Amino acid sequence: MTNLFVLRSRISNAARWIVLITMLCSTLPARAELVKWFQLGGETFYRWQGNYPTAIALWTACVEIVKDFKGNPNTWCKAAPPAEPPIDSYVSLSGGYITSNEPRTLWLEAYVCRESATLKYFADINTCERMTPIPVPASTSKANGPSCPESSQNRQPFCGNPISPVIGNKVQQELDYQSGAPGLSLTLLRTYNSGAYSSASSFSGKFGSHWKTAIDRRLVLMPTQTKFTCYVRSYAIYCDDIALPNTSASVIAHRADGKVYSYSKSGSEWRGDPDINDRLNAIYAADGTTVDQWIYTTANHAVESYDGKGLLLSETNIEGERLTFTYSMGTTNDTQVARYPADAPGCSHHQDGALLPSGTLACVTDRAGRQLQFEYDAKLRISRVIDPAGLPYIYSYDGQSGGCIPGTTTYGYGLACNANNLTSVTYPDGKSRTYYYNENARINDGTSCPGAPQQGNGFGHLISYLTGITDENGQRYASWSYDCYGKASISEHAGGVDKIRIDFGAADADGSRTNTVTTYGGTAATPLTVVRSYHSKSILGVGRNDSIDQLCAGCDGMKARTYDAKGNVATSTDFGGRVNIFTYDLTRNLETRRVEASGTGSARTVNTEWHPALRVPIRIAEPKRITTYTYDEHRNLLSKSIQPTSDISGASGFSASSVGSTRNWTYSYNEFGQVLTVKGPRTDVNDSVSYAYDSSGNLVTVVNALGHVTTLSDYDVNGRAGKITDPNGLETVLNYTLRGWLASASVGGQLTSYDYDGVGQLRKATAPDGSWVSYTYDAAHRLIAIGDNGGNVISYTLDNLGNRAAEQVRDPGGNLVRQVSRVYNSLNQLKQITGGL
Repeated sequence: MTNLFVLRSRISNAARWIVLITMLCSTLPARAELVKWFQLGGETFYRWQGNYPTAIALWTACVEIVKDFKGNPNTWCKAAPPAEPPIDSYVSLSGGYITSNEPRTLWLEAYVCRESATLKYFADINTCERMTPIPVPASTSKANGPSCPESSQNRQPFCGNPISPVIGNKVQQELDYQSGAPGLSLTLLRTYNSGAYSSASSFSGKFGSHWKTAIDRRLVLMPTQTKFTCYVRSYAIYCDDIALPNTSASVIAHRADGKVYSYSKSGSEWRGDPDINDRLNAIYAADGTTVDQWIYTTANHAVESYDGKGLLLSETNIEGERLTFTYSMGTTNDTQVARYPADAPGCSHHQDGALLPSGTLACVTDRAGRQLQFEYDAKLRISRVIDPAGLPYIYSYDGQSGGCIPGTTTYGYGLACNANNLTSVTYPDGKSRTYYYNENARINDGTSCPGAPQQGNGFGHLISYLTGITDENGQRYASWSYDCYGKASISEHAGGVDKIRIDFGAADADGSRTNTVTTYGGTAATPLTVVRSYHSKSILGVGRNDSIDQLCAGCDGMKARTYDAKGNVATSTDFGGRVNIFTYDLTRNLETRRVEASGTGSARTVNTEWHPALRVPIRIAEPKRITTYTYDEHRNLLSKSIQPTSDISGASGFSASSVGSTRNWTYSYNEFGQVLTVKGPRTDVNDSVSYAYDSSGNLVTVVNALGHVTTLSDYDVNGRAGKITDPNGLETVLNYTLRGWLASASVGGQLTSYDYDGVGQLRKATAPDGSWVSYTYDAAHRLIAIGDNGGNVISYTLDNLGNRAAEQVRDPGGNLVRQVSRVYNSLNQLKQITGGL
């Protein structure tokens, strides 16, 4: 356990520290702990804390500890045990500091907490705290991460960068590394979820609190089924998966984007919620009870293999490409000597120093042998990632941007120094990105939440809530704010642009609620503020938007939706009164029929027939055509045919009368699902293109229908082509930066070079003759000027939503050549233009 500051006079009961997630998931063991706290000079400070089962157990432990510190038990522990507290009450033994002559100092405080539905012991603040149950949570952890459903009509609105206007979850995705290799390639994508309505067990990952990646996927075995339950505890929302007595076992699946799915055992099957299309299966040992292996199959047919304890061993996509995970054995850090599983690849690098525990991920390997390798700090957070080229990505935690003051032992700051927050990442080019948390000015609009603690130094009580990012250019790029309860309420970029505000309404008895979203558009001179109301309801534990009172950009024109029992959109109505009706195969949640603009003369019907085993269509009937598809067992498309029909509306479906000739395409693949040939519909000429690959899966030749051959070669270890040879022999030589951006392209010896800023925005392109074009951006990453070596400049004035409100073109002498101004409406649609075109 890491640093807990339990001095209640300095830290109130609202402190919320998510790093101790494993302890928050259930009642603590029936014991407390004596833990080393901090070192100050030559003196060591300890603390006694925890939740004992009975008053006599608490008193007995107190006596033993005080004696060890050469104190008088009668002074510190009382002469006799305190009375046993009744249910829904607690008793504690607490006092000041006991100092021995070693020198050692002890802070004394521990509890007997008789927990109930409204009282619970919390280890992060070492106290028994009252809770107010939330009858129907806005959403469970299934709703974490970005909303990327298979069907476009099921998309949920997100606002800002981005925030869910339904549940107030702030999501941030950060791509640190991506291989240029094809198919199932090595990728490091981090997803942050603020997760006001997330279960405590979903927070902590290998990159600290609230961050999850693909290497954080795991299965957690539970002896019973669980019920998602949320409370308000001194403002902060606390949620947990509470065990249900007399129920069958369950498995909690933690996903790469922070989503958490639950599967319950029913006979020999493991079943998830009706709205979850991922499947879980167990492979049992000979006794028929012990699980040897878990097979998790995603909706797109990727297969993840876990060992019996839920540790991820491999991921295989449907085409057969595979990523393999290698873990330490706990006996050596060198996986060339010992590793788990034994048939996993050894990692080419190993961490020096302290021995890592068994089950610590050492590397991930793709089918070509490329590896991402990992090193850890003393708290088993990833401190370095090494890419296939041997380049390091450095991760730091609990820095000043999270409220920690290095070297201090002041109580308020100490909590932030142990909050498990990822505060910076440094890339191979030496550029760093900084993450800010819990800034007081970003909580409740900078106004104190009554009863909530302030850490001091400008930081508040939402310890691990992301409030801002300073980019690799050293500029504050993005900021987010939260209400007192931890729901994200404001998102904006540098200078207050792209700003939105969400005000959360109270929940009705059924969990439905209306939240308002304010968008700040226009310019400083002519601001344009629009307030929209979003109504949502909870279906299968997920908050889903069912109405919006005004048109909005990115809302698909939707005014109202209804849902079926499995959370699929059954109808949607736009602001023109047009109604779309959707029908599904409810065993797989696949759309089988949609009628757009139902009941009108412009109604349009689309029918879809699905493969019986794969989530891919085999026939689609729509206005004026029927398209037929065939596949191999790996879901590779083998053929496509389009048959024109006389059905103008699509209402006849697959019974529509054919007209004209059918157009056919055919495809072939290698064993890894890479396209080898594509044959088009023409029969009068050769209409084929062929592709060839090397043993690492890199594309090496393309032969078009005329027999012209294009060659790609000199791939680097990250899978990026170094040379392209055209059919006429012209060579293009490509070079890349340490971040993987194109640095130069030499075409037939003529060199064009590219220069980037720290975040990868193109700053300058220099042509072979030395002429150049430059690009300038504001701190919000928006293009605001273009110049050239001749002295010509185009300047853009942007409104708060990024529209070009004005532009000016000036010649080398600075004379105004052309000027244009524009006005946009609340939907970002061009309303007026003035000046030369």
